[in-house]
Amino acid sequence: MIKIYPSKKYMLTDLNVKKHNLTKDILATGEEFKMKYTFQDSTELPVQRDFIQDLQDFIRISKEAIPLEKSIIEIKQGNKEETTSSQGKLEEIDRFQADVVGYMEELTQGIESQEILEIKAKIIETSSTASLLKKNERLEDIDRQNRLALSEVQQFETRILATLSPFFETSIYGAEHAYYASGEDKELKGRQVSSVNGIQYEFELNFVHNSLKVEDLQEFTLPVRAKSGILSREEKVKKMNVSDFRIMSIEYEGDSIRTVLQDKDAEHMFTISADDRTFLILYGDHDITGDEKLAPLIDREALYMFMVKLKEFFTESVGSKRLRRIMLDGKNAVEENTVFDCLKIIAGIYGKLVRECIERGYTKEEVTIKMEESASVRTEKYISKSEASSELSSIGSEGMELATILGVAEA
Repeated sequence: MIKIYPSKKYMLTDLNVKKHNLTKDILATGEEFKMKYTFQDSTELPVQRDFIQDLQDFIRISKEAIPLEKSIIEIKQGNKEETTSSQGKLEEIDRFQADVVGYMEELTQGIESQEILEIKAKIIETSSTASLLKKNERLEDIDRQNRLALSEVQQFETRILATLSPFFETSIYGAEHAYYASGEDKELKGRQVSSVNGIQYEFELNFVHNSLKVEDLQEFTLPVRAKSGILSREEKVKKMNVSDFRIMSIEYEGDSIRTVLQDKDAEHMFTISADDRTFLILYGDHDITGDEKLAPLIDREALYMFMVKLKEFFTESVGSKRLRRIMLDGKNAVEENTVFDCLKIIAGIYGKLVRECIERGYTKEEVTIKMEESASVRTEKYISKSEASSELSSIGSEGMELATILGVAEA
């Protein structure tokens, strides 16, 4: 583990730059604030989003995803029953073949006639060949059925992820996010891993640009020790311009961010780690921040702005996102058919806000919010409990359970 010397630990409060609130989650929604959202009594919503739209979107994706998951369950169950039936046929063939052999052995017991014994052997051989042929046909049927079922299941799983992707991208309240980017085959690839209440979901991130250099965000230098001179090889301190260095990787989670910079010849590499209070710079294995001669030469303002822009990179330079997987308690929710359980957890999060909307509203049969624009234009938006309940009940028992969790079920 690399230690930062206590006497040389740099605090962000030491920087002579404009104070920024790095603890603010700049990646919460990826959209500019334009509207103020409140309850009907003008108390601000804890989540500054159009909650009614999100609630309607939740109902819509539930109506799409739950039937897809039920179709997957039906396919798997049907395939399981078909496989069980085919396995029974295979066992029946084996029993018949064993009976044929046993019967022929019993029938020819004590017989020494070579002709009869040859006939017995021929009968057993013919029966064995026919049995093997039929077993292979049955095994091919099982394999074909399994491949067909797998193909159908994968198509439905892809549709589920595509259905949930836009909602999971912006409408999961209270989720914690971690972001990663790395250069793979000279192309920058990224992923976002988010989690809330036992649900973990991962997005594949495609960036606007295939590669990223330091100068694309901020130009600056870093101090290093270098040997100069032909004979004496005296060690001196110099500032290395890293603007042309490639950003090889970024890890951003919570208040912490880490990045690796490397020149095009892979001769020089810097690792920079920072949180809201301290930062650490390594040149190879050498701790620059703990070096008494190098540390004072760090351009801390430029470095600070570079780290801020690294965080912003995950909102400003992501061209597209694709939901790759959803995990529930460490297991793949789509493969394990627990997407409905994930929706119940989300309904629990939404249900708290639904109940507060009703408590702070003037009509107890409606979920209402107010939207206030900068020009003091106020509008109300609502969805009735009966409408929400009716939409969900069309799904079946699963929808009625979601309605109960949301707090919109009709008495």
